[in-house]
Amino acid sequence: MNTIEIATTHNIIFRYVLANPVQRVLAFAADLFIVFIYMVLVSYVLNDFKTLKFLFIFPAISFYNLGFEMFNHGQTPGKMLVNLRVISLNGSNPSPGDFFMRWVFRFIDIMFSFGSIAILYITSSEKNQRMGDVLAQTTVISLQSDLSLSLKSIVSEEEYLDEILYPNIIRYNDKDMLLLKQALSRYQLYPNSDNESVMLSLARKMSDDLQISLKETVKIDFMQRALREYVYLTRRAK
Repeated sequence: MNTIEIATTHNIIFRYVLANPVQRVLAFAADLFIVFIYMVLVSYVLNDFKTLKFLFIFPAISFYNLGFEMFNHGQTPGKMLVNLRVISLNGSNPSPGDFFMRWVFRFIDIMFSFGSIAILYITSSEKNQRMGDVLAQTTVISLQSDLSLSLKSIVSEEEYLDEILYPNIIRYNDKDMLLLKQALSRYQLYPNSDNESVMLSLARKMSDDLQISLKETVKIDFMQRALREYVYLTRRAK
């Protein structure tokens, strides 16, 4: 299982499982099947209207991947079925330009070469990238793995917080909290100086955002408490 570590804008090292060639081929096949079914249905319904049939089919075939990835958080229906997603290597969300670059090079990576160039690049690349990914500085990750994170298990269903110490924690979102949970989990597994430094930097950033003062010795406890309060306020207190 190949993994990749990416530093986010919060200086958190986030680890992902890279999608392997088989998973990417399965996602491609699923998308191809969906497009085929769409073409059959449109051809059947608009059988006597050739111009309309062309207008409905050609854009869908041409911009299927670009449209879904750009407006569906890096996922086509095929990628959703296989639990894959396109991400940027710089820790931010891929830009429209990144998705456009990947889409343009699909014609070389996949269409004109029948997928041979894409497979060659993915299998020989350290980050499992096809040519379009290399140029766009993106890759495809698997969301179905034991490294994936969830906010569900931070606190038990029965736990009740009788006091909220950090009500402004709701200024963050689920993605921010998942990154925090990843950093905490990483520090607990590998309590070395590098991970400790990341944790302390993150604690200082959060304390500044929330306008609170922390003692150096309680920063880890603060972040664990902040996670629990976020889950309580966004899920159980409503």
